[in-house]
Amino acid sequence: MRLTLTATAIALLVTGTVLNAAVWWQSRDALIDETRAQARLIAANLSAAVMFGDTAAATETLASMQRIPGVQRATVMGARGAIFADYQRPGGPSDAMTMLGGTFEPGYEFHQGLLVVTEAIVHDGAERGRIRLEVPRAPLDRRAWTFAALSLAAAGIAMALSYALATGVRREVDTIGRRLDELAHIDPVTGLFNRHAAGDHLARFIARAQRTGQGFTVVTVDLDDFKHVNDTLGHHIGDRVLRHVADRVRHTVPDGAHAYRFGGDEFVVVCPNADGFRDPSRYGEAMRRAIGAALAEEGLDAQLGGSVGVARYPMDGLTPEDVLLASDMAMYEAKSAGKNQTVVFHGGLRDLNERRLQLESDLRRGLREDHLFLVYQPIVELKTLRVVGAEALLRWQHPKKGLVPPSQFIPVAERSQLIVDVGGWVLGEAARRLRAWQGDDEGLSAGLGDLAGLRLSVNVSARQLRGGQLMRQIQAATADSGCDLAKLDIELTEHTLVEDIEDNLKLLETLRQRGVGIAIDDFGTGLSSLAYLKRLPVGRLKIDRSFVSGLPTDPGDTAIVQAAVSVATALGMHVVAEGVESQAQHDAVVSLGCHYAQGFLYGAAMDERALLARLRGGVGGAAATPDPAATGVRMR
Repeated sequence: MRLTLTATAIALLVTGTVLNAAVWWQSRDALIDETRAQARLIAANLSAAVMFGDTAAATETLASMQRIPGVQRATVMGARGAIFADYQRPGGPSDAMTMLGGTFEPGYEFHQGLLVVTEAIVHDGAERGRIRLEVPRAPLDRRAWTFAALSLAAAGIAMALSYALATGVRREVDTIGRRLDELAHIDPVTGLFNRHAAGDHLARFIARAQRTGQGFTVVTVDLDDFKHVNDTLGHHIGDRVLRHVADRVRHTVPDGAHAYRFGGDEFVVVCPNADGFRDPSRYGEAMRRAIGAALAEEGLDAQLGGSVGVARYPMDGLTPEDVLLASDMAMYEAKSAGKNQTVVFHGGLRDLNERRLQLESDLRRGLREDHLFLVYQPIVELKTLRVVGAEALLRWQHPKKGLVPPSQFIPVAERSQLIVDVGGWVLGEAARRLRAWQGDDEGLSAGLGDLAGLRLSVNVSARQLRGGQLMRQIQAATADSGCDLAKLDIELTEHTLVEDIEDNLKLLETLRQRGVGIAIDDFGTGLSSLAYLKRLPVGRLKIDRSFVSGLPTDPGDTAIVQAAVSVATALGMHVVAEGVESQAQHDAVVSLGCHYAQGFLYGAAMDERALLARLRGGVGGAAATPDPAATGVRMR
């Protein structure tokens, strides 16, 4: 019996030892396989971020490792050997592997109580970097000692539990992997693919086009003036509109096409269909109509639209970046041409973009080298026809090109931060001229009487209002010149005023308290409402020339001007009619109750010497020589 028991015990011991060793090696291999599977999955999700150098996205992806049991540390190395992103579980042990340095060679090894797995990050068949996961091996060792102390039955139970645990880990890894894929490639607001996904997909589209010889079309759509929705209705309404637009776009794209949200109010659609080559604007117009329908259902179609740019592969670009840039340039051309329209990319746009960049560079140099100057258009009081002020307009004398029209360089400056510096220069120069008029330090008022009574108006850009820059510029101009701010007016368009309306109200009220006059320029062409108008500390409304041009024969223009005068009078504001060019228009604005006017009838934009001559000559004085750029865009 003892021999039998001993033999049984020995048999059980041998069997248990063999089973224990088998279970240990099985658990070891399972841990290696699972960790390598995790590393490959994470590498796939990181490939786009590593290729585009998006460290923030890579770090966010690694942070999700906190939900994967056992991963102690994850490190990403770029293609050039530098650490690209790193994650270490909070509260974990000291980073021993960091002290060791590590080789980052693909494979695995056990070292100092850790399983270290390294896998390559591959994108489009090319290695972009490597990822290393560090997993503690302590659970593996504890399991082996436990199995060694248990009987064959306990070992079997442990094996069953081990299998169940491995299955659960794989299931959780699969769930987290799907979530990581969503975070890396799906826009959370609209559910469309995001910019990272577009990079991956465009590379595939290009590879397929190279195999089949069939190109594809890229459509870029930007919602016009969408910031107004967020500023006036709130971001929750803005997000709802974006989701509605995304649904419309999703149901409009042809089979095989993909839609993306690139951020903000910009959408991109890739249409792998050669039909776009015969009529490339067809896809763009379809997107524009879809957006228009979505906005109409939100009650915003009268205020907003979509500017659309279309580009084709391989005609307009051979890489994802080039074809997206071409589509983007076409979209910006649509905005420059008046918004809410479709433009198909052509070679001239690339040339135009290069000319704009050159013009911007020249303008920066002109700002540094004093090639800018001001001209002045008189503003007259209609009852007396006396000149009571002037509007300062910006001009640029290019050393090689001569006088550059404002219609060419102001939009270029508006598209960059340069407009802030240009606007600051205009304010500074206007303040210096006001000081010269007020103090007559230069003997300008000879024969003019009270030159210090003239008001000077300056156009201000929306970019100058942001971040308190306008206040700083006015303070600097005042400190430099010492002028009386009570004779300075700043002119802002309706659209500029309603952007960040609450912040603008505070700023304008501060300026009014310091004596600066506030005028709404081009009234009637923007997006403001009477609810905002009554809150603004505005002293003057300037009726846009587009409404004055139809006087006195156009009943619609007459009604609009009459309504504007009524609103202004009720709110205690004065009205300035812009663009008065004929006696009939003069008589009309007088009869409609306008207080002031400006236009060619009273004098074109002129330099300071001509303005002073105009003042000396009075209404019947010699007409000033028209400024050749007077019909261009004003500095605003």
